[in-house]
Amino acid sequence: MPSSLVSPWPPPPSLASTTHQQNQLLPPTALPLSLLQPSSLTLSLCSKNAPSHSTARHVALLPISEEQEQMPEVDERNSKVRVQHFVERIRLIPVSERLEFFHLIHKNGGLKRIDDFNDILMAMVFLDEFELALKLFDEMPLYDLKPDCWTYSIMIRCYCEKDDPVEAKRVADQMIDSGFKPNVVTLTILVNSFCRKGRVQMAFEVEEMMGRNGCEPNVQTYNCLLKGLCYVGRVEEAYNLLRKMKENGVNNPDIYSYTAVMDGFCKVGRSDEAMELLNEAVEVGLTPNAITYNTLFNGYCKEGRPRKGIKLLKRMKERGCWPGYISYSTLLHGLLKWGKIKAALLVYKEMIDVGFKVDERMVNTLLRGVCRKSWTEESLLNDAYELFEKMKNWMYDVYPNTYCLIIHTFCIGKEIDDALVNLHAMVRIGYFPRMVTINRIIQALCEEGRIDEAVSVLVLVCEMRRIPSKISFNLLIDEFSKRGNLLGACSVYGAALKQSVIPHSKPRLCTTRDRQERSVSQGFVQVARKESICL
Repeated sequence: MPSSLVSPWPPPPSLASTTHQQNQLLPPTALPLSLLQPSSLTLSLCSKNAPSHSTARHVALLPISEEQEQMPEVDERNSKVRVQHFVERIRLIPVSERLEFFHLIHKNGGLKRIDDFNDILMAMVFLDEFELALKLFDEMPLYDLKPDCWTYSIMIRCYCEKDDPVEAKRVADQMIDSGFKPNVVTLTILVNSFCRKGRVQMAFEVEEMMGRNGCEPNVQTYNCLLKGLCYVGRVEEAYNLLRKMKENGVNNPDIYSYTAVMDGFCKVGRSDEAMELLNEAVEVGLTPNAITYNTLFNGYCKEGRPRKGIKLLKRMKERGCWPGYISYSTLLHGLLKWGKIKAALLVYKEMIDVGFKVDERMVNTLLRGVCRKSWTEESLLNDAYELFEKMKNWMYDVYPNTYCLIIHTFCIGKEIDDALVNLHAMVRIGYFPRMVTINRIIQALCEEGRIDEAVSVLVLVCEMRRIPSKISFNLLIDEFSKRGNLLGACSVYGAALKQSVIPHSKPRLCTTRDRQERSVSQGFVQVARKESICL
């Protein structure tokens, strides 16, 4: 049997030198599809330099001979240009007419060789045209063609991409019955497809089939099995398989093997055992990558031990593996989830220094946490202010709850003017602050002796067609009473009754000072009446 039929889709010379490097960069959850790179013919099928839509339908339905007359003379052996020419037209014509297009190609003598058919079939899979690829495969007898090893391998991949590994296995069995031997990459795709669906038993049956047909599984095959076992919670079996790989010495586990089992341990709350595996991987000479550390970050955060992640972050950098955005975000999310605000603030600042832009939702969560913490630790007030300014500079949306807390924080920090500015900004956006926020601003204004502005806040609430709480009225009545302004207190009390609110505080008797300020109080009554908050 020709060797070209036994090993379909060999990497072209331009890709062969980078195959090993690509494998090293693949995450543990990814199938090593870089080994499955089709020939340069297939790679050309994704070209974006296609003809305009207005001419596509007309050109696609032309006989091949007429199309070739419109194209520059091309060597028939240069099938790359010819296949690209077909695919550009297939992309642009309606799906309902694409099969007719292939029939037209065949009628004009364009599909006489199995290699040409395979390239177009692979192009359809590459472009996610799975149904069309299956239709073409079923209609191969119409083209007087018989599938070869490459054709079967393409169809196995097609069914796997279509998330139908059962049909993919049926094609693999048919392939073997026809006398072809699928290579390790093709069957690894099938193993991975079963594992992704949680059908680990079927995946092991494919692995046994590999051995029966002289196709030894490689480390990527075992990595798929490890990931599949962990996916269904069979972590101990995954750990035993890892040990077996290490003892056999034929397929020594790589860092992705360790990462797969570490991920399984972390998902069931056994992050300490995952850390032991990390140390073992380093001892045997493997270099952990960011994905390996991210697995542990996830595990510690899930178990409520995000501070462990900070130590791990430091060790990660010491080993020369610089954390990326996902590493920082995972750790920051865990710290915020478990209320470790100071540690989260440090991680946030480090992210900014490195050059990462933190997610809008996470910044809102962090700001709310810093605000709450600053109410008891004044040293964090400036951090809250700076973080809020950073959000505005980044044009991030400030969530309603975040607005309420930053306004509360401004009040605690005696930044009353900033609190008022952001209160009005919040209202302009369409948010309405919670009454506890309104009460805090009124209280802060009363403490500063700015009672007229406190009344204006109450007016704003009424203008928004909201009913102030008893506390809002109580604060103003008490403040007016303390100042001896009985008329002002009575006006606020009357406004409360008009809103069907009965304050706990009641105006006290008028004093001499009240009479001296009578004229001022009368001015207030006029303003209050205009704003519809008094009788």
